[in-house]
Amino acid sequence: MTKHRFLVARQIGAEPFSYTRTCLDTSLVERLRSTSLDDMTDLDAAYELTRLAMVDLEAFGTGGGETLDDQEIAVLLRTLPAVLKRLGVALNLPFRDFKSFKSYWKEQGMSDSYAARRSYVNGVFGPVLDQLDEYHPHLRQRDQTRRITDVTRRRLRDGLTGAWWGGTLDEVQFLSRLYDLDNLPSHDSRFANAARDIWQHCINNPADWEDDWIWHDERFGLADGDEALLRLLAEMLHPAVRTDTAEVERLHAFFNETLAHDGYELIEVDSISGAPVFAARTIGAGVPGVMKNLIFAADGPKPEFVLGDAINNDVLIVKNEQFCLVYSQPLSASGLTWGEMISWWRARESLPADMPDNEVGRALYKRLWASLHSDPERPKWLSPEQRVFRTYCELYPISETGASHPALLPQVYLHMDPKTRKERGNKDSALGRERMDFLLLLPHGVRVVVEVDGKHHYAEGDEASPRLYAKMVAEDRALRLKGYEVYRFGGYELGLNSAPAMLHRFFAELLGSQP
Repeated sequence: MTKHRFLVARQIGAEPFSYTRTCLDTSLVERLRSTSLDDMTDLDAAYELTRLAMVDLEAFGTGGGETLDDQEIAVLLRTLPAVLKRLGVALNLPFRDFKSFKSYWKEQGMSDSYAARRSYVNGVFGPVLDQLDEYHPHLRQRDQTRRITDVTRRRLRDGLTGAWWGGTLDEVQFLSRLYDLDNLPSHDSRFANAARDIWQHCINNPADWEDDWIWHDERFGLADGDEALLRLLAEMLHPAVRTDTAEVERLHAFFNETLAHDGYELIEVDSISGAPVFAARTIGAGVPGVMKNLIFAADGPKPEFVLGDAINNDVLIVKNEQFCLVYSQPLSASGLTWGEMISWWRARESLPADMPDNEVGRALYKRLWASLHSDPERPKWLSPEQRVFRTYCELYPISETGASHPALLPQVYLHMDPKTRKERGNKDSALGRERMDFLLLLPHGVRVVVEVDGKHHYAEGDEASPRLYAKMVAEDRALRLKGYEVYRFGGYELGLNSAPAMLHRFFAELLGSQP
């Protein structure tokens, strides 16, 4: 990587004994841990951070010359797994900084060999870089998903005639948001890379290439697989690219109308200053629309809420707000992670900025735990709900370690019937299930509901109830039709000694299957 976006030069010490040192921009890297940057793709960020970690750890392990200090490498190694996770690339390191890396290589018998330490570092980060290379269409060796037909590609190309694909940006500025142009090859022997090549023929000499040249340039893969084309279309609608809302709406409608024949659509997944940010998904996957309110984890009387503004669909809690939690931050394309929940909890509770994430996470864990069903007469007994939550948090802790993993939210309200059961004549609400036992908000609008079934879900008294069972499966159908994924666990199986291992496997397979 030649950009070194995350390195900055800083003046150390006072004159006349000061000197300049290259440092990690730790505030920028910390921000990247919980969310993508507006002006840099996660792919480019992952490339730079991976290479920086690889080079510095190898230098530290083979005699010195590393760029970063111990605190800076610790920040980098906390952030890198989170960014890679958003790209579907796993990285689990058995150390957290230079000092613990040294302890690790001693434990592994590498103390007397530079070659062994160099081989180890390359063995860890080399496969990561190989996986990241798969995101560059011109480097891919395997067959790509290709549901978008040549007819659809031609319709898209023809429909964009007269609409500049770069929006307010020139070719180099726009394509740099999606590709590492400095490391893509040049078609002109006079230039070293695609960045200089494109600048020469599109900006310096704008008549050299046709306006739609990108559709035919194999470096960008628009004629091959689907992913590169879908990313380009979504980026064309980005607020940093287009500022005319009417044009964005027109293009969005055109893209979706054209892509629908091949099973894709562009959906709003985030916003910047009120302007939508889009991403592609297969039609029917995930839940459409933008999350506005999460009301969850009530540890007392249930909240009562109304439409404070029916036109804007704004919810207002009018009673018992103190007993529940409300999360209303914009949801990023990566869903809702423990890292984002930790930042939110720190701000909500006005906790000190220097309080470690692990301590903030422990406080949040206690508050969420308080909302779960328990038996006061058996304080050491774990209810099925507590078993699910504890097991998940053992696997994906609310801490620096689990910051990039999805947050498991308990007791999430789906709707509120203003009438009580008594006021309804002891009848069920027409709206169905009032709240979900657990909810995971995953990337690309995927929402996973985890339900824990006690006896009251399927029996009246001691007898099985076909009525309750039918009600339960009907509510599941309604949720699935809205796009939610629903998984049920029986209270009996969660009480078995094998339950923790079973839950570990379930969550690992569930999250491993997500994009």
